[in-house]
Amino acid sequence: MTKLLLVMRNTYGWNGEHIEALHRLGIDVHLATQVAAAWLDGRFASVVPISPEADLDTNVSYLVEQARRLGIGAALTFYESDLVLTSLVNRELGHEWANPEADEISRDKRLQRELLRKHGLPSPRSAPITRADPVAEGLAAMAGFRYPVIVKPTYLSASIGVTLASGEVDLAAALAEVASLATSWEGYFLAGHERPIALIEEYLPGKEVTLDGVVLFGKFHLAGVINKMQMGGPYFEEDYYTLPFRTPEEEPELVEITQGIVDALGMDHCGFNAEFRRGTDGRYRVIEFSTRLSGGQNYLCLREVYSLDPIRLLIKATLAGTDPALEEQVWAGELRRSEPKMATCIKYAYRTGTIMRNRAGDVAVSPYFRSYLTAAKPGATLRKPPEGWYEFAGSLAIAAPYRGPEDIDRIERIAEDLDAKLDIIAV
Repeated sequence: MTKLLLVMRNTYGWNGEHIEALHRLGIDVHLATQVAAAWLDGRFASVVPISPEADLDTNVSYLVEQARRLGIGAALTFYESDLVLTSLVNRELGHEWANPEADEISRDKRLQRELLRKHGLPSPRSAPITRADPVAEGLAAMAGFRYPVIVKPTYLSASIGVTLASGEVDLAAALAEVASLATSWEGYFLAGHERPIALIEEYLPGKEVTLDGVVLFGKFHLAGVINKMQMGGPYFEEDYYTLPFRTPEEEPELVEITQGIVDALGMDHCGFNAEFRRGTDGRYRVIEFSTRLSGGQNYLCLREVYSLDPIRLLIKATLAGTDPALEEQVWAGELRRSEPKMATCIKYAYRTGTIMRNRAGDVAVSPYFRSYLTAAKPGATLRKPPEGWYEFAGSLAIAAPYRGPEDIDRIERIAEDLDAKLDIIAV
């Protein structure tokens, strides 16, 4: 049986569908994690404990040693913070497709901006801000911008710390908040790195979309483009991830830009996710990208709407290597996307207060229900900006038949109704 080391220091519970894809391929999954109770999870052949105190180099050496001890030839992660760690492990295990340099760029939004500019790919104008005196630097950098501007951390995801600043007071407060967030970045293997902690970017007022797909032998293959809720700031909530794409005629433009990023990175095999937003000229620009597929239920929805399984394809490619003669064998008959027969929506259950109970309840028997992932345990306190960063109780995925674009609006209304009926008590 083929063995894989799944490196997920945290959040592996958010990727149940991804793990199930490994099992469908008959893979023996060995989990490397910091989660104390993981050894009780029957999905894993064994659990390799990772010390929270260990640095990057120590973890690489340790995981390579454990992989060889267990007879494991390759590592994989679905956790953004572990991309570089996993890539370095794969390089040590002798895989030519491992690309730690590209994975590091995908973890650092400032490096992303540099790559995009260098290769002439569409990106918002930006200025890096360091840890030394972020507020003073930010105010000085505004000589090249007009308000409003976006302030964002260079290393975080899920819109944490992203703020729209409409003037000097907003800008100073946003940069001070990012500086505060930066003190907790040690778990990202960034401790001691004197890199920019924030970006100031021009604000793009158009619609925002999420693209997901898979890179096989250097070629990007689209799984789908996801519609997102549009927010005007000052904070940016993640919500209402719907499929199919409302404007499929725009897919070729987005795929062409994405292939340009893949070429610039020099990637052979990886999952790929990118966020795009339209400017005032109607053109899309790259907001950020990552060498992994979206987490949570996006993979489930993409697979069910378009009948293409990017995780299955990625695993087959990474196990095959980089020999071009194997290319067609890896994806034979599996790359064609079907016409959408289903509309799906992922609705985040935003609540405030202390969670007393958190479960799907009667929503689980709805004909639209697909899954509910809990994000907050009883006793957790959830807040909204400016007190917190859109902390949510869980994530609800639903589906309904798709016959036309009006069903996308309909599935969002159903999701909103079912969200209100979830068995969540917050006081």
